[in-house]
Amino acid sequence: MFFPFLVIGVIGSAIAALTSRKKQANQSWAAAARTLGITLKPTGGLGGLFGRYSMTGTVRSLQVTIDTHSSNDRTYTRYRVRYPSLNLGLTAKRQHPIARIGKFFGMQDIEIGDPVFDEAIILKGDYPENVIQFLTPDRRVAITGLIENFPNAVITDTEIVYSQPKFVTLASDLTSIMQRIISVAQALQGVDPISRRAVERRLAGDVTEALDMLEQAGSSGDPFIDFARKQQVGEIRYARGDNAGARQIFEQLKDQAPKDPGLERWAKQAASQHTDRPSGGDVETADAPTVAEHLFHKDNYSFDTMEIFENEYEGRTVSWTGDLKRLRRFDHDRDFGDGPAVKAVLRIAVLGTDIYSGRDVDAVVRLPESTADTLEIGGRYSFQGTLSRCDPAMRNLFVTEAALI
Repeated sequence: MFFPFLVIGVIGSAIAALTSRKKQANQSWAAAARTLGITLKPTGGLGGLFGRYSMTGTVRSLQVTIDTHSSNDRTYTRYRVRYPSLNLGLTAKRQHPIARIGKFFGMQDIEIGDPVFDEAIILKGDYPENVIQFLTPDRRVAITGLIENFPNAVITDTEIVYSQPKFVTLASDLTSIMQRIISVAQALQGVDPISRRAVERRLAGDVTEALDMLEQAGSSGDPFIDFARKQQVGEIRYARGDNAGARQIFEQLKDQAPKDPGLERWAKQAASQHTDRPSGGDVETADAPTVAEHLFHKDNYSFDTMEIFENEYEGRTVSWTGDLKRLRRFDHDRDFGDGPAVKAVLRIAVLGTDIYSGRDVDAVVRLPESTADTLEIGGRYSFQGTLSRCDPAMRNLFVTEAALI
């Protein structure tokens, strides 16, 4: 006799729970829309309970959309940022085993010559030479970081799209992911020459010069550009041994994007004490190519590389040989301090295959001033010194107290 009432009660409870969940989702999506400065569209469906969610608008001249869609009885949250066409016929997405098989049978995959990028990304384009020229170091770093943290993201000539296989109901999740995507879209558009030049200086081994450049630039007035700049500052501070400064930066970034997995891992890395660092001495059987492959393996993220370096290599004495790429006398250097001395950049390893040119791994070495007149660009030299620092994104290793041998 009470069975109909029990059924009605269960149904009523289910509707109440669904309504409460819907209300919470509505509030979260509205909060995310306000944070991003875009418009939340009204939810359709029966009584507003079963409709699609969507917010859209223009952020820094980019068309930004977050919406939901269903496929195979599963709900996805989709993030999309559209920009003026790059006119390259570009497609970039995560590398996977099937793509490698397809490449063997002739499927297009443009090789940049940067093995970390080439191993991580399937790259297609109508004009391969133009694509290679377009993908400057700062753009490669931005794309690789996006794919590492959000593997399903796809970058094309006109948009970046990422679909998350769930209905996201937290505002922090929605804004964190979009924060990263907008920053990458801006890197593709080349709107921040400061970030580009900073990456170029890091690549040349002048990390402190890059840090000064970023910090002296101050705020750009664009929170998404400042987000990308701050991440570089945090990485450089950490590479220079300033864990406290790096941690402060990454904690600030986490407040902006609390669900960004890369920032969370960097913040943890900066907070760790690394009490198991080596105390010095030679690295047994550790020739330069072996160390380079260990540190900069294609499966390592930047924070993985730093953890390996600190635990196994920092403070060790190494005897390596390399090809001299750059040379500069200095009385004071922002990385090596007071001179007079010589700052030499030597190619100590090349990561790649026998078929494609690889990405150089360089040692940035402090040498006595007296060696300057004995060195020539392109020459091959042996040196011994102490590993002091690593810049993982640029694959540079710093060697101090060095001498030619």
